[in-house]
Amino acid sequence: MRNIIWILFVAVLASCQDVTIGFLNVEKAGYEIDSLDVKAVLDNAVPEIIPNPEYEEYIDMGFDPESCIEMGIYPTLEIGGGEDYTRDKYNIPWTSTPIEGVDGTAPIYVSIKSVTSNDGDAGKLKAVLTVKGDGMLNVPCHHDIPVGRYVISLTFSNEGYSKDVDNCFTIIVK
Repeated sequence: MRNIIWILFVAVLASCQDVTIGFLNVEKAGYEIDSLDVKAVLDNAVPEIIPNPEYEEYIDMGFDPESCIEMGIYPTLEIGGGEDYTRDKYNIPWTSTPIEGVDGTAPIYVSIKSVTSNDGDAGKLKAVLTVKGDGMLNVPCHHDIPVGRYVISLTFSNEGYSKDVDNCFTIIVK
């Protein structure tokens, strides 16, 4: 009996090893749309504001202004204006799609490994570039990044693992 207990004790000790918890797989990681065009100079010409004839029709039919606005019918319309007027007005960043093909034990963290460029200033882009947990990259609406082509590499990590996805995204500043 004593030998059996001793054998069980040795077996339990032998089975206690440092095993890395979870897994991380980035072999198929990539972006469906793998580039983003960012403007260095925005076309933010102010649009012409005119009365909305549809709004006026609803008011004439007896609707109160609050009801019209709840239905998405506003008193004025913005006609024309620059292509980037709304982006500039609301400070909307330039944003990529999320990365696909990253699989592993949650939580998975993502960080920017490197930014490279042959014709731009990679340091300026890296200083303002952010990445969200799903791999979505953001460049601020207003920036001083020089015109150029920038290639981004990311690092994904979780408990016990860290893997790189090199040259997975391109940002083109025009």
